[in-house]
Amino acid sequence: MELRTLEQLQQQSAASTAKKEASSLGQDDFMKLMLQQLKNQDPFKPTDNTEFISQMAQLTSVSGISEMNENLTALTSSLYGGQLLDASSLIGKEVLVGSDVVALPSEGAVNGQVTLPVSTQAVDVEILAPSGEVLGKVALGPQAAGAVSFRWDGSGLDGERLPAGNYVIRAQYLNGNSVEALQTDIRSPVRSVSLPSGGGSPTVQIDGVGAVPMSQIKEIS
Repeated sequence: MELRTLEQLQQQSAASTAKKEASSLGQDDFMKLMLQQLKNQDPFKPTDNTEFISQMAQLTSVSGISEMNENLTALTSSLYGGQLLDASSLIGKEVLVGSDVVALPSEGAVNGQVTLPVSTQAVDVEILAPSGEVLGKVALGPQAAGAVSFRWDGSGLDGERLPAGNYVIRAQYLNGNSVEALQTDIRSPVRSVSLPSGGGSPTVQIDGVGAVPMSQIKEIS
């Protein structure tokens, strides 16, 4: 193994430091170095035009990238602020989102919607306990294809109102001789707006549903 003297180690450290400083030169430093190079060039061997143009191109590239990064940062901040403002304006408003859970309030009803791909003779919306037991049902009868609204007043199968809380909801329709499942959309008020810790779009907090990205909101009323 080759042994290095203290002087050699110091020279190596100085060279490494100079390399790091050179790699972190800014636009002004770069321009000063180029001007100094022009002043000290050999008049009998002037700087080659191609090399000079190449150096200028490097300067323009560095400057352009720096300016682009600043513009992107400003644009991102502006868009983020706009999204937050839009999300905060939804607080207190009712929105339509896809969910298989509903929050029954102490008073009032739960409203929602299903979308039928074809006409049918029967559509049922069932209310279930977390265990899967059917506690309530809303029979919508024959319906044409398209969006179909429903309303559950909180009544159970026995006609008595169920306790306030979260319930599972399930919709199905008769398609010929078979029963097909439908996605359920729930109308519920927005309670608050939250910001993801890692960045990204704001989310809205909806009763019974939880945090939902703004992109998943289908309708605002």
